[in-house]
Amino acid sequence: MKKLIIWVLFVLLTANVTAVSKEKKAAEQPVSVDPVTDNINKLKNKDKSVRRKAAEKLGTLKDRKAIDPLRKTLKDSDAFTRIAALESLGLLRAKEAVDDIIKILSKDSEGQVRQSAAVALNYIGDRKAVAALIQALDDKYKGTKYAAANSLGSLRDPSAIPALVKGLKDPDSGMRRSCVFALGRIEDQSSIAALRDAMDDEDLSVKTEAIRICGVLRDKESEGKFKAFLEHKDKKIQLTAAGSLGRIGSQSGVNVAIKLLQDADPNIRMQAATVLGDIGSSKAKAALKKAEEDTNPNVARAAKTALTKIESREPKKGTKKKKK
Repeated sequence: MKKLIIWVLFVLLTANVTAVSKEKKAAEQPVSVDPVTDNINKLKNKDKSVRRKAAEKLGTLKDRKAIDPLRKTLKDSDAFTRIAALESLGLLRAKEAVDDIIKILSKDSEGQVRQSAAVALNYIGDRKAVAALIQALDDKYKGTKYAAANSLGSLRDPSAIPALVKGLKDPDSGMRRSCVFALGRIEDQSSIAALRDAMDDEDLSVKTEAIRICGVLRDKESEGKFKAFLEHKDKKIQLTAAGSLGRIGSQSGVNVAIKLLQDADPNIRMQAATVLGDIGSSKAKAALKKAEEDTNPNVARAAKTALTKIESREPKKGTKKKKK
């Protein structure tokens, strides 16, 4: 009887220990938390660094239920948290937040926040923002001006052209660059006159892009300038001019490009090969075949591509050209 009692007590004790162990393990098991909900809740945390990190994370999670909480976060007292919210709204392509972002672009006291607003509007891509972005070209903070010009270029709205053309006269070379690159993306004939003037800009980036765009727009009136640039001291400008000449049907830049195919700088050799392919002159075939053996793989690849382009335009052997 005594042994029986001891055995029963042992069984009860073992069962109790097992139950406690299971409860402990269950308590230690991590509770599954939805990361979107978790970070939305963190947007209300007293610690601004927690709020900022939560706003950043919500953009990478790409869940649209975060949009409304992020819109509310645009009123956060911390500038970096507002920036994080703007970046995430941009990543989420949140068109429903455009009005809120426009307001930030126009009225926020921090330049970096206004800049982030211009960038977010670029990501979202709603032309509703064009008027506000044009206004932002006159922002006192350089970063905001540059970002606004870039966004206008991405939106490709012709209504922005007059303001961007005006920006080509800005004393800040960074702003002139931003405006000329934006005009290059819009590619509208109405900007040609201003771009011809921009070819004389002292900034090499502005000058080069203006030459390129005038070529893309097939501006034959700029042929004289293109030819003059073939003798410019800057090799990239020489090649850009050669490419623009090719676009208006002139092969005047072929010899310059062939010569630069042997330049010491592999980037120049690669650009030369690309330009020769665009021009399409059979005269360049021998030089390009040699360049296929270039020690730099990018140059060799560009030469091969250029040769393929040229040969694809040539009449096949055994075929006769049609009489007009």
